Amino acid sequence: MKLLSAAAAISAYLLMSGNIMAQNIQIKVDDKAFTGELNNNDAAKDFAAKLPLKLKFEDFGTTERISYLPKPLSLGTAPRNCDPQKGDIAYYIPWGNLAVFVRDFRPSDNLVPLGKLSSKSLEAIQESGSKDVEISLVK
Repeated sequence: MKLLSAAAAISAYLLMSGNIMAQNIQIKVDDKAFTGELNNNDAAKDFAAKLPLKLKFEDFGTTERISYLPKPLSLGTAPRNCDPQKGDIAYYIPWGNLAVFVRDFRPSDNLVPLGKLSSKSLEAIQESGSKDVEISLVK
């Protein structure tokens, strides 16, 4: 019984924090396709609703590659902070940009967790230079 209660508590926490993966995405660079997953939170759902998108990424320091979205995301009840790790996708509220973390970073406010890229997707975005990166939902 205690095991069931603990599992229910963990599941509830993951749901509330928006860290349960909910939707698969495809990252395409130079006609090569890679995978990623979006979290199950309101901001990630709004991002998914805006797909497909064609974006250009640029380096922001040595920690992330960023791209500005055409329209701000609706955040709803999504967390407004996170502790990004290598491969994480996040939304930076003040600038309205998508951030892909190429290195671990510190816990940060105004950073909404959106999902996680596969190692191959991360590598493709890191090496994309100024090429178009297409992001779409996997149906």
